[in-house]
Amino acid sequence: MDNIRSFEYKNDYLYIVIRQVPERGPKSYAYCCGINISRFDPLCWGKAGICSNPAFKGLQLLRADVSAYAHKKGIATRNAEQIPCSPMTPRGDGWYREGTLLIENVSPKAVQDILEFSVMDLVKTVLTVCAPDAKMPAKLPNPPATQKFLDSLSVQDYKKKAPSPIVKPQQ
Repeated sequence: MDNIRSFEYKNDYLYIVIRQVPERGPKSYAYCCGINISRFDPLCWGKAGICSNPAFKGLQLLRADVSAYAHKKGIATRNAEQIPCSPMTPRGDGWYREGTLLIENVSPKAVQDILEFSVMDLVKTVLTVCAPDAKMPAKLPNPPATQKFLDSLSVQDYKKKAPSPIVKPQQ
């Protein structure tokens, strides 16, 4: 059996896994992504409205951003909920996962480009709301360096320092 190619970027905040799906052909890959909301909370808490966690919203937008990026490069994507991501993704509390995206007729070099785009896009989307003055590196850092960068932006005692919730006046 041939080796199955897998392109991965994982740390305690996020993961992107793009893994070959040989039964669909040598140029087909399953795209899986997720975030650990608990890890993003010290960075995002109180920065957006209720039910508007920027990390959660960023992950939801990521699949559309990846599809748009791929399509500009002539690469086809489509929904692939039937391909499970759970065997290759982190387990435990706090993880939120998006459904699988199938990327077809793509070279390994293009997959690597999509992986790098994905991480940068997700982190930039979150930082736009949560740390707008933070400067992302021009080149994608390795997963531990990205984790350290995000840790440095996190707020200690974030729940105490967040703005008070909007309360409806009592009559």
